Formats: sequence, C-alpha cells, structure tokens
Amino acid sequence: MISLLPVLVFAKDFVVYDDILEEKTAQKIEEMGQELFAKSGVKVILIAKKNGNENILAFEQNFAKDLTPPYALLTLFQAEQKVDVYTSPGLEKEFDREALLSPLPWKGTIIPLLTSKKKEVGVSPALLNGYAELVEEIAQYRKIELESAIGSANKTTINLVRVLLYSFMAIVIVLIIYRRIKSRG
Repeated sequence: MISLLPVLVFAKDFVVYDDILEEKTAQKIEEMGQELFAKSGVKVILIAKKNGNENILAFEQNFAKDLTPPYALLTLFQAEQKVDVYTSPGLEKEFDREALLSPLPWKGTIIPLLTSKKKEVGVSPALLNGYAELVEEIAQYRKIELESAIGSANKTTINLVRVLLYSFMAIVIVLIIYRRIKSRG
C-alpha cells in the first residue's frame, strides 16, 4: 500500500512556501514584511512553490480575493519557471515592476539569480533580493525607513564590480584593435 504524504507547506503572515525556501530566508522576509505593514499598511506577501500546476495570474487573483488592499504578491512557481508580481489597484506605481522582473543582470533582482547556471545558487537568495527590492521601493515611495531592510550596499558593490569588469573588457578590446591596425600599417 502506498501512503501519500501531504505536501509540506509553510505559511506565515508574509511568506507562503514549500521546501524550496530556507527557513532563515523566510524569517528575514517575514521581518521585512511585518515592518512595512506596521509602518504603511501595505501587505507584501511572497509565495514560493515548487509546482504551481495552474496559471500564475489565476492563482494570484484567487489568493488575493480575501486580502484587504493595499497588497502585493511576489509569486514564484519554480517548476514552471514563472515569477510575477500582482498588486491591488494603485500600488503598481510605487515600485518598478519591469526592473524587478527584468532578466537583465544589471537591472533585475530575481530572474538573473534564478537563471544562473551555478547549481549552488538557490531560490532563496533570488527571492530574498526580489522581496527586499519590492519592500524597499514601496517604503521609499511612502517615505518610510525600514530598519529591517537589506539596503543597497550590496547592490552598489555589485554595480561597481560590473563597471570595473566592463571597463577592463573595453580596454582589452581597444588594445586588440589598436595592435591589429598598427601591425597592418
């Protein structure tokens, strides 16, 4: 006889997830969500599931039907490789949805980490970065300072490394072109 084990789902006030999210990450997300809600009344919920088995927008609309605005849902269906942000009307102007969900590494905070070829990069860092970005943008729009925020120090360091790397690559390319022109002449 085969016993069916129930899918383990963890639910807190601001994060709903199965075993794809580390507990430490869920606690930090919960902390940021609670602080934003206490200071602004905006509820930002992260939903992280291995399998969505349905349309992500339909899932979000069904999940949100009992929520009181203003709210935002950051949803990941890992198996389907779907990430979305669903908000109550009017909240979408308080953050940059396009930048948050951008696949470009210099712009996006979630998808570049999720699509990384490195197996050691899990779902937790991508979702923590994305959730933090979403919460911090809403707080900044509302002129609220979050003590639990991750901050932009990490993002500034990453951008500086990118600028240095691209500058080095540009110098190497210019030197190669210069040497080829010089050797012909």
